[in-house]
Amino acid sequence: MKKQTGIWLDLRNAWIINLPLEHEGKITTHHIVSNVEENPAITQTIMSTEWGPHGGNNQKTIQERQHQEEKHFFDNILKNLDTDIEELVIFGPSEAKFGLENLLQAQHNVLNIKGVVAVDHMTEPQKEAWVRTYFDRPAPRLLPR
Repeated sequence: MKKQTGIWLDLRNAWIINLPLEHEGKITTHHIVSNVEENPAITQTIMSTEWGPHGGNNQKTIQERQHQEEKHFFDNILKNLDTDIEELVIFGPSEAKFGLENLLQAQHNVLNIKGVVAVDHMTEPQKEAWVRTYFDRPAPRLLPR
């Protein structure tokens, strides 16, 4: 059986969901929180003097900071991935999943990305069930008491 992992992410959180190698094993999850500001406030500096900075929209600086925060977030996700993953699916509600996919492809990572899928917000059990279903893994059986 292959080592299969799913990553649910938006710009605030990432959940790494590792499926067990055996049917009776337990799914392991790892939660990563980002520091990315999704909609940073744009401030303007207006000085009433002739020699001071005027107007100045620092949009470029804000975008650069957001890009660096995203890169740090994606690097943190990659550090927390197991090294022996054979198949990966990236899913979530935001465009961040495509950024992570691009980073993995740019690094010539040997991970086999099976898909990048848009899904809505989910609870942790729903994320685990979604990954199990995506890789066509049966749900663990509960024995009667």
